Amino acid sequence: MVNEACCLNLERVHFAVARGLNFYGFDRLYHAFQEFLQALFIARRVYPIAYNKWIREQVEGWLGLAALYSELPSVLAVTQLRRDELIEKAEHVRRLLATWASPAIVGGGTSLAR
Repeated sequence: MVNEACCLNLERVHFAVARGLNFYGFDRLYHAFQEFLQALFIARRVYPIAYNKWIREQVEGWLGLAALYSELPSVLAVTQLRRDELIEKAEHVRRLLATWASPAIVGGGTSLAR
């Protein structure tokens, strides 16, 4: 379900920037990014502290995905809120979702309590 919500927000990025609503497009990109993180944790059955705090600790430390974390800051690094830049970022999140948060991923997991 969260994967579908992420994809819906990624589609909204496209629709927003096509209408010149670049700030709204960025807002949808940010929501999709958080939903990607949610899907990532759900796929691995790990319960995070938050989807907007301690991202590095949770992705690198808890999930052991340093390679993925190295890609994450660039997703939200937008220079001028241009249409093509936002669409490129949305497609990057779509690729991350398909690669790292597929519903087929099954793993052990940990809980919030450590």
